[in-house]
Amino acid sequence: MSSTPRVVIWRDVWLPRSETFVRDQMAALTRWEPVQVGVKHLDDGLPVDPVFAPLPGWWPGLAIRAFGSRGVQRAATRAVERTGAVLLHAHFGPSAVHALPVARAAGLPMVVTFHGYDVTRTPYLGYGQGLYYRRRLARVFDYADRLLAVSEFIAERVLALGAPEHKVEVRHIGIPIRSSQSGDGAGPVAGPVAAPVAAPVAGQRSGVTFVGRLVEKKGVGDLLEAYATLPAALRDQAPLRVAGMGAAAESLRARARHLGIDVDWLGYRTSDEVAQLLASSRVFCAPSRRSRDGDSEGFGMVFLEAALHGAPVVTYRHGGVPEAVLDGTTGLLAPEGDVAALARQLEWVLTDDALARKLGEAGRARVLAEFDIRGCTAALEDVYDEVSARRPADR
Repeated sequence: MSSTPRVVIWRDVWLPRSETFVRDQMAALTRWEPVQVGVKHLDDGLPVDPVFAPLPGWWPGLAIRAFGSRGVQRAATRAVERTGAVLLHAHFGPSAVHALPVARAAGLPMVVTFHGYDVTRTPYLGYGQGLYYRRRLARVFDYADRLLAVSEFIAERVLALGAPEHKVEVRHIGIPIRSSQSGDGAGPVAGPVAAPVAAPVAGQRSGVTFVGRLVEKKGVGDLLEAYATLPAALRDQAPLRVAGMGAAAESLRARARHLGIDVDWLGYRTSDEVAQLLASSRVFCAPSRRSRDGDSEGFGMVFLEAALHGAPVVTYRHGGVPEAVLDGTTGLLAPEGDVAALARQLEWVLTDDALARKLGEAGRARVLAEFDIRGCTAALEDVYDEVSARRPADR
């Protein structure tokens, strides 16, 4: 048994490709050893091998509710106890709800990180689903030792749901500041020894870039509308590149055809490929906005990735985005839903070299100073130390 203390990292599904932030945070741990536990294991997800995730990835989402059976909970508890872990850290509210009985049965203190939809959409679902979730979330609030939010915006939403104020903290996850790559091509490795990402090279940038899931919340439809209003000559100089996959992919392609604009649809890209794409971008535009079901952007890690590579950002003032992008300093924020303003800001950055350079340099400097995942994760490990040191009688 290792002398390094172990923490169970709980995620219901291991691990969607969009959740590189969970993988990178685990890789950045230096004083704690992570062990992955959950419910489902995706065959086509990120290459993470959980010690317990009994359901295959092809099982329907509702199957996760089967985890409520006592037999499965007992099996998960035994798996957790065999790891020798002294703490459980759940990512996202629904995962925390499922992890709670296991943490309680194993006698483990609990930390939860809230990211976005878990406090902006899920608590307000119809047909009683939201009420059911809120009731179970109240039990998480009562048991957990620390409730971490990825932004001030998310912290406010957690508090609005009834979380005790003394348990809520804002903890940024950060991003890997690295040029070394993992052997599986999955992206940067947040190890203790690696060279910093090279500074962007001037004069080698072109194009407007979006990276993210193709879903309503990410605002790609607004980006298409705004891009279509740019002068044709400017569009020729700055082609639009969209990297990502999602349920709205076909409807977005149809909208682009209707608008008569050329879009380079790149599909899924690895972290390495995304880094190269961002490093060659004239401007990064991801106008996240509140979706019809209430889902909102909790922070937006991709804005940090763009800034790291010196790409100025144009987006909406929405959710936790203003904490990731400083308006007028590292990017430009248009009023949420104002497509005309978004287009004006895109044109401004594309035609003003000095402004683009200023925003890009400031964004990169801020990421290097404040969002290196090593420093952010060291602060998280301080939380682990404090929570795990508390005696059971204190909890």
